[in-house]
Amino acid sequence: MKKIELGQTGLQVSRLGLGTDIIHAGGLTQQDVTEIILKAWELGINFIDTDRWYDVYPAIAEALPQMERSKLVLATKTYEKTYEKALQDVQYALETLKIDYIDLFLLHAIDSMEQFEETRGALEGLQEAKARGWIRHIGLSSHDVPTVRAIAERTEIEVILAVLNLAGKNMHRSGSRQEMEEAIRRCYESGKGVYIMKPFARGRLFDDANKDKPLLPHQVRQGLEYIFQFPYFHAVVPGMRSIQQVEQNVALVEELDK
Repeated sequence: MKKIELGQTGLQVSRLGLGTDIIHAGGLTQQDVTEIILKAWELGINFIDTDRWYDVYPAIAEALPQMERSKLVLATKTYEKTYEKALQDVQYALETLKIDYIDLFLLHAIDSMEQFEETRGALEGLQEAKARGWIRHIGLSSHDVPTVRAIAERTEIEVILAVLNLAGKNMHRSGSRQEMEEAIRRCYESGKGVYIMKPFARGRLFDDANKDKPLLPHQVRQGLEYIFQFPYFHAVVPGMRSIQQVEQNVALVEELDK
């Protein structure tokens, strides 16, 4: 699995990361999730994107002793708005994951610049956590075209996690797929780390009734072919709920990412 620097962070990430947002949709045990994580690691994925509310911290903690921490890039997030609450989220992550630092911590689901300003306290909390050595880098996730475009100019944000997929879904009606591509390009060219979420639109890439369900193999290929024809990103983190999905996606990315 090819690795690449995530913007100017110095973090070397696999082009395919493990998204964990649909793992908690039901039907999996903690052991199942740990096995998925370890299979991803075995196949060369060193980038895990998670969140406190995905309920997978315990499974990640169980997997970590079998992984090389210095080569793992772990990203998590906070929904909080205040300095104190953001620091508490960082502390909770460190304690639950049983680690002493987190590579990347993001302000999560910031879908307007007004919302970004409302989370100024949380940003300051993350900056304090970085100063203390608890986290290494600060990022932001968004589904909103104008926000992604504006963040390209905000130097306090090192990494952007943006939604992008073939169907132009999950963008909260904030613009077209082409407009999101352009906003992401601006972030990339400004030197930010850029990684992509929801490349399969949480299963709804071709059918809105298919939420959180697997796509057919040819549909997975179409979704990833589109992403890997787009040159302005460093990694993509689709949600994966089985070892079979991990193996399928790894094989495709190794084929497509020439």
